[in-house]
Amino acid sequence: MHIIELDGPVGLPQDGLLLGNGDLSISVYQHLNRLIWRFGKNDVWDRRLDRSRDPRPPHIDEIARGVGEEGWKCGPYGDGEVVATRGTKDPKRMKELCSGVPPSFCQPYPCPKPVGELALSLPPDLTGMTIRQRLLIEEATLEITCTWSAGVTFKATCFVPPSPNVLVVHWTLEGWSEATRIGLASSQVQPLWFSLYRWPDPTVADFNARYFCENRALSSLFGQKAFDQTPLPPPSTRQVDEQWVIEQAFPPDPLFKDGFRYLLAPAYAPGNVENTLLTKRGEYSFCAFDEKNSNRAENNLTAKSGEARLHLLPPDELREGRLAVSVTTSRDPDGPEEELRRIRGLLASSPVAVMQRWEAETRANAAGFWGKSSLKVAEPLLENAWYETLHARRCAYRADTVTPGLFMPSTVLDYSLWHGDYHTNYNLQSPFFGDNTANHVELGDAFFHAMQYFRQMGKKIAHDYYNCRGVFIQLSGYPAYMEDDALGAVPMGRMAYMTGWVVSHYWWRYRYTMDVEWLRNIGYPAIRDCALFYTDFLKKGADGLYHAFPSNQGEDGFTGDPKDFTDRKQVLQHARYCLRVAIKAAEVLGADAELRDAWRDRLEHCAGNDGTPPVAEDERLAMNPPEFRADSVQSVANARIYLPKPLSQPWPAPGDVNFDWYFGFFSWMVMQEIRAGRFAPDDGGFARFREMINRWRRPNGLFCGMSMFMYGPSGAFTESQAILAPIQELMLQSWDGVIRVFPSWPKHVDAEYRDFRAEGAFLVTAAWSGGGVTRLEIRSERGGSCRLMSPWAGNIRVKDQAGTGVPAVIEPDGIVVFETRPGETYRITGG
Repeated sequence: MHIIELDGPVGLPQDGLLLGNGDLSISVYQHLNRLIWRFGKNDVWDRRLDRSRDPRPPHIDEIARGVGEEGWKCGPYGDGEVVATRGTKDPKRMKELCSGVPPSFCQPYPCPKPVGELALSLPPDLTGMTIRQRLLIEEATLEITCTWSAGVTFKATCFVPPSPNVLVVHWTLEGWSEATRIGLASSQVQPLWFSLYRWPDPTVADFNARYFCENRALSSLFGQKAFDQTPLPPPSTRQVDEQWVIEQAFPPDPLFKDGFRYLLAPAYAPGNVENTLLTKRGEYSFCAFDEKNSNRAENNLTAKSGEARLHLLPPDELREGRLAVSVTTSRDPDGPEEELRRIRGLLASSPVAVMQRWEAETRANAAGFWGKSSLKVAEPLLENAWYETLHARRCAYRADTVTPGLFMPSTVLDYSLWHGDYHTNYNLQSPFFGDNTANHVELGDAFFHAMQYFRQMGKKIAHDYYNCRGVFIQLSGYPAYMEDDALGAVPMGRMAYMTGWVVSHYWWRYRYTMDVEWLRNIGYPAIRDCALFYTDFLKKGADGLYHAFPSNQGEDGFTGDPKDFTDRKQVLQHARYCLRVAIKAAEVLGADAELRDAWRDRLEHCAGNDGTPPVAEDERLAMNPPEFRADSVQSVANARIYLPKPLSQPWPAPGDVNFDWYFGFFSWMVMQEIRAGRFAPDDGGFARFREMINRWRRPNGLFCGMSMFMYGPSGAFTESQAILAPIQELMLQSWDGVIRVFPSWPKHVDAEYRDFRAEGAFLVTAAWSGGGVTRLEIRSERGGSCRLMSPWAGNIRVKDQAGTGVPAVIEPDGIVVFETRPGETYRITGG
């Protein structure tokens, strides 16, 4: 059992212990004498996008003329002077396009929104409280114990079942009669009560001001540029079947033409549920409940404070109780009201028995999840990081629902940095880097839900603005349908490398599972569309080579020199990778012979990177995605690869960007070093890797993405979950189709793992002790040739599960090859 145990309160939602089922997630934190459960729901987004002031999205020919003929020069984010170094006929158009991002991007929305909170008010007159919180990861339950010096003890067990979307809290209160007897409280005083609430959206100006006053940190990237800021309509309380609920409505958008809504409701609550309304008299606030005239009071709420709040009041004498709070939304098949009725119907006759069944289902579902793979490391920090990261992913990611953006849903603020969006120059991709190796393909499948929105917009961009077939994957996207290019400005909005970058996830899904039907129905259509874009975007020049122009890379601005936007390394690397994957996928399916010829033609006659002569690529090495190659382009100019360093220098050294303020690059930069064979685990590398994990870990096991000195408590960054990948790559690699066991592991740290997944649909179980591999088993799901880099010198023996020897061939480069049968497990030993 892996447990996150905290002996003390947690003051921020982004540090709160996590519960969730992949759609509904909860962060549990504390404030004063309250325990707070903060709700996050993946589909709760403000999807408004007002493009009325945006420039007309540019056609690529317009950008080509501006960069190539007029010599446009500007900063990447709309900063700095915008000039045409060789003159322009339309300076106004140039300036509106070279804004980095269009005006709509300076609005506060689209962005994910917090759902609301449940707060438990603990006895206020008791002193000397201690709190202990225990998150049982393999059981997906959280235990909270509060004790007071007077001998009173409160205990709560809470969980989110696989279905439906409810939070269940089972609580007990002990010793209260003793406290009453010594005069600490009257028997007429209610010892515990709950409050369920959603606050009104502030204006961006108010939000920014308060955030700065509390944190002295940047709260948003819109700041003073935001225009026509209209907060959401205030939440309201109303009754569904004579029971109070909290409702939040959102304006219509192309996906939800009648508007999106959710209901935050007590699905089961013993005792009274009161509609408690916050009003104002002068400078003071007070609570009032007008049972006879609640409609008037509701109107008063809307006019005065905008808050919606319900008090859930257990009977005074109750010392044990259960509570279920549901979140239902417009994405539920029959709408939020019907889904709430369904949940309440389940609880109607035997609520305790139903919640007990849900608890059993929660534990069983968690056991099934953790039964897929396991890890044991003599270094507890790494072992715990693996379990804690997978737990967080399980809480917030699921293939059949909306994929989170930049922040964990239960930690988002009223307005989010960068809109909390889907950023495809690694941020969206990062959390998924380790899912397949961890043997949790189902988590990785959540990526493809996000991609459906990019592909919807990308088809229009490719056709209307590039004269290309297929799709153009934009830098930024949201879980909403777009009527036009959502980022129609340059230089950020016409970068051509993300289209190839996202292909790696589709190809990984196939290679790790060898699921041909998935490739046929889901993977190849997306891969084909991306390859079609490059087929038309790459243009053959007089030299007989295919060139990429115009496109910058990373997050560069325009320099005024067209050479800086021709055949950029990052663009061509991703284009070549995409075309190579498309050929292989089409060969698997026996599809698109003519297209394969076109793709091969472009690969064979592709220009060299940044004006250098073309270089023949090693086919095997080229299947390593570009951003995991040690010579890859970094996305930010001052980020540098710093592994390994001479031992005479400290690592990370003062001033290293990843240590000082940003953790986001760390995982994939280390992946580059590991795959390049330059990571030296026994020469300080492992110690430094551990240091970074310890440096950025938060109390709940998540990793801070950016320094809170700079950005404040902006929410838990999802991209930091990429840490899963390098932890696993130290122990298992298969990116080129060759299985490597403990390829970069330190000699002095014992470790073992069960059923890590390798490309070719192989499940690997291995152990390391005393500086070498002591156990190695490989289970073949699909059959076929297994290629293994022997972890031992000399001969090896391969036996099937019956103990029969299996012929193995050792190739000149030391790779061991043997044939496998589907479902068979093979034991490999040295000597």
